[in-house]
Amino acid sequence: MKITQDDVVDRQTVLHIELEDDDIDPYLDRAYQRVVQRVNIPGFRKGKAPRRIIEQYFGRESMLNEVLDSMLPELTNQAINEKDLDAVGLPSIEMEELDPFQFSAIVPLRPEVDLGEYSEIRIEKEHPKIEDDAVDSRIEQLRLSVATWEPTERPIEIGDMITAQIKGTVGEKTIFDESDAVYLVNEEIGRPFPGFSEKLVGMEPDKPSQFDLSIPEDFADPDLANQDASFDVTIKDIKARVLPEIDDEFAKSIGEGHETLGDLKEEVQKSIQTEAEEEITRTHRESIVEALMDTAKVEMSALLLQHEAEHMVEEQERMVSQANMNMDDYLASLGKTREEFVEESKTEASDRLKRSFVLAKLAEEEGLEVSDEDIDDRITEMFSNAEQEIPESSQNAQMRDYLSRSLLMEETMKKLEGIAAGESEQELANQEPDVEDVDDGSSNDNKDQETEEGEVNA
Repeated sequence: MKITQDDVVDRQTVLHIELEDDDIDPYLDRAYQRVVQRVNIPGFRKGKAPRRIIEQYFGRESMLNEVLDSMLPELTNQAINEKDLDAVGLPSIEMEELDPFQFSAIVPLRPEVDLGEYSEIRIEKEHPKIEDDAVDSRIEQLRLSVATWEPTERPIEIGDMITAQIKGTVGEKTIFDESDAVYLVNEEIGRPFPGFSEKLVGMEPDKPSQFDLSIPEDFADPDLANQDASFDVTIKDIKARVLPEIDDEFAKSIGEGHETLGDLKEEVQKSIQTEAEEEITRTHRESIVEALMDTAKVEMSALLLQHEAEHMVEEQERMVSQANMNMDDYLASLGKTREEFVEESKTEASDRLKRSFVLAKLAEEEGLEVSDEDIDDRITEMFSNAEQEIPESSQNAQMRDYLSRSLLMEETMKKLEGIAAGESEQELANQEPDVEDVDDGSSNDNKDQETEEGEVNA
């Protein structure tokens, strides 16, 4: 196999690959094994015709076309290895000729990352602030969650649940028509239109009512936005929410381990404190990463970016399809065109890739590693409260790889927090003055560094 390589430009290069007959022969044999099983050649039992007969019957070019889909990626990977390229992502392969067999591959290379003066990042971590009425508000939410609904004969109030016949029109066009609509009268929900709930207040069962409603200019459906709608409503029944008393019996009804209202409030207080601390940590870490991204410079392959954006678009289309929606309808509900969505995906893909490679570079520079023992400890921790034994699936290569990347990201974020708090300077200040050698902890051995969002395979 003859391989020539173009210069590296913008973190990608082109390989030109030409095969000799000896290189092609194994692939022709693979094609023969496929073809011979499904064709009938006069004078031979099915699957028994010699390769030379099959090649004469179908032709060399047709035989090669049978295996090109697997052949070209294999040969490209072989060429990448021979050239010792630090490739990431999928190459773009173009077939040029079958005789002589020639093709080319654009190969995206690992982005060039300059972290800049990241060790000088300083961002103070805030302390969580909890409102005085936070516990009472959470208790009230729990109270609402266990409330019951009971029929009432009074007129509708905010907070009721109703069953109604509702028909809405804009001009001659019917925009809403349900005979047994179950509806929570809540002014904050704004369904089916903002202001609809307020119009229901005061209505009584079995008394047809009519009202007009102006649909706002920023409504999600542009065909209905800024239109005047008319509604005919007949209330069939009204149910009022019945809330329990906040006492020890209420506390016992909220899960196990709450014998008194005081027990429940104590657990709620701890939960709110934990949530506040987690939120502070999340926002603090995000601000540090943003500062790191501001100081870092990343040179990245256009092909790598293109593939990531395409993957994001395909993933979104798959999710929309699983929700039994059409992609164009989904975009219309967001007020976006397909072109706008694709451009947004490119921007998001760029940010995601840059973030991944910058964090990976930081882990490499700081010499952060995850050992097999670290992975084993995490698996043990994950199943420490489980009654059954640790499942074998937790030991497969895919799970261990996921845990390795997850643990490495945790260590990277902890290192970033330490840098932002100035811990490195404090450690240096506490060292003995006669220490001559200081290990900077850098390591460049991990060539197959994982990205934050997932592995980028060559």
